[in-house]
Formats: sequence, structure tokens, C-alpha cells
Amino acid sequence: VFGNAPPSSMMEKFSDLLQFTTQVSRLMVTEIRRRASNKSTAASRAIVQFLEVNQSEEASRGWMLLTTINLLASSGQKTVDCMTTMSVPSTLVKCLYLFFDLPHMAEAPQILVKLCTFVSPAEELAQKDDLQLLFSAITSWCPPHNLPWRRSAGEVLTTISRHGLSVNVVKYIHKECLATCVQNMQQSDDLSPLEIVEMFAGLSCFLKDSSDVSQTLLDDFRMCQGYTFLCDLMLLEQAKEDESKDALKDLVNLVTCLCTYGVTELKPAGLTTGAPFLLPGFVLPQPS
Repeated sequence: VFGNAPPSSMMEKFSDLLQFTTQVSRLMVTEIRRRASNKSTAASRAIVQFLEVNQSEEASRGWMLLTTINLLASSGQKTVDCMTTMSVPSTLVKCLYLFFDLPHMAEAPQILVKLCTFVSPAEELAQKDDLQLLFSAITSWCPPHNLPWRRSAGEVLTTISRHGLSVNVVKYIHKECLATCVQNMQQSDDLSPLEIVEMFAGLSCFLKDSSDVSQTLLDDFRMCQGYTFLCDLMLLEQAKEDESKDALKDLVNLVTCLCTYGVTELKPAGLTTGAPFLLPGFVLPQPS
């Protein structure tokens, strides 16, 4: 009914929308948790089978629930807050992490991206200690056919960096998230240069967006030797074959951008007129 309607019309024409959202969210979370109880690959497959279309959409309870949640996530802050109260964001993040060994399924990440355009889902992820799963996901190796899952995790994190960096979320990330990311990238021998650049691109979004209001995450990145790692990586890739040139070029561009992030604007020190350099013994060359 509301598939092609403006999101605002749901609240206007469906007076019990919030109550309905709560019930749908509770059912979704309950069904997923029931299938995830044994925390194994079988659990992740059971969840996927529940959420996939089987024979027809109407006969697929999980798919219909997922589609309903996706539609409701577009209807505004109040419905998103209802879903957050029922732990929908943290449940979907756990699913995304479980699905890393399975074929990609686009619907769940799309819902997370919609939810994370508001602050409350990011805060719920921090409160439930599930936000670190996303940071771990974007900097961990995975088989090539499952790269879409890692990119989906990165898309969710990018959305959080743009819309969800509240004081509590920054405080949570400050604990150890960036250190975990740098450590993952440093210690993995299976990551290609392009993969590492892609991972760092996701991190740089957080550093940039958070730097508008706080120096905390930039300081964290420095404390966990992030800059040293980038320098070592650039020197290492410079010595390799042509296959690393594109990665190196992208990395240099990212580092260049990183140099412009920060809360305080850097201004040149006061200089006397006509003396651009104050080095002892320096003489400005005169044109011939």
C-alpha cells in the first residue's frame, strides 16, 4: 500500500504505525535470534534461508518481514527510534557479520544504511558493543566472492560517520576501534594494496567527519601509529611492480586529504613584512 507513497504519508494515514513498527521489529529480532542461538555457520545459513524469497514473496515470511522493515525505515525518526528500541540495528549488524562467509544479500545492508541516517541506531550499536563488529569487518580479509559484504559494512560505517557521530558514539570509537583497524591492516598478509587503500578510505571518512567537532579520533589514529603505518605502506608499495601504482596514487590522495583534517585551523606564524623566512643567515635571492 505504501510502497510508492511518500514516507511522510505513512504516519498521516496509518495511526497505529508506531505500534505496528514495534511489533514487526520484535518479531524480526525474535526470529533471527532464535536461528542464531547456536552461533555457527549453520545459524547464518538458517537466517539467510529465512530472509530469502522461497517460491514466492508472499509465502516467504522472513522476506516479507525484511521488506516491511525496509519500508518502515523510510518513514522518519519516530519509526526508526521504535526499531532501535527493539534492537533492530544491532541485530542486523550481527547478521551482516555472520554473513561474511555466505553469498551477498543486498536487502539487510540497505536497511542498515537507512536506519543509520539517524543518530539513535548508531548509539544503540555503541551501547550493545556491536559497532566494533563493523570496524572489524571493513579491515578483515574475506574471500573475493564475499567482498560485497565488506563493502556493505563500509557503507554503513560511512553513513554513521555522516549522521551518527554523537558524543557517545565518538566516545565508544575512542576506546579501541581505530587501533583494531590499524592492527588488522598491519598484520594481514592476504590483503592486496587496493584492498588496504579501500579500507583506509572508510577510516578516513570517520577521521574527517569527526574532526569537524573533535580532535579525539585523529589523536587516536596518531597514538595507534596510523600515520607511521601509512608512511611504511607508501614506501613499500613504491618499491613494487606496476600493479601497485594505482593503489599508491589513491593512497597519496587520501593522505593529502588527511593533512587537511582537524578542528583548529593552522595559520602561518606572524612574519615581518619583506622577510618571508626568518632563518639565520638566509638571504633572499634577487632576480638578475
